[in-house]
Amino acid sequence: MHSKSQGFFNLSPEEKKLYAQQPGSLEGYGQAFVISEEQKLEWCGMIFLKAIPPHTRKLQFWPKQQPHGFRYECMMI
Repeated sequence: MHSKSQGFFNLSPEEKKLYAQQPGSLEGYGQAFVISEEQKLEWCGMIFLKAIPPHTRKLQFWPKQQPHGFRYECMMI
């Protein structure tokens, strides 16, 4: 799963934005550590997905086509 996850960051910025975090949620692609308007930001892109327990998975935040095999690897957990 680790190598499949790394492949996500090879996608174009436009493609990664399709899987952006929704307001009030940590899952998806984005940056979840902004605490205040005055905070100095250091950019750190991340993708966060719950894998366990299986019923909590939200694979709509993961590309169906790329990187290949992530969904399969996730189902093997």
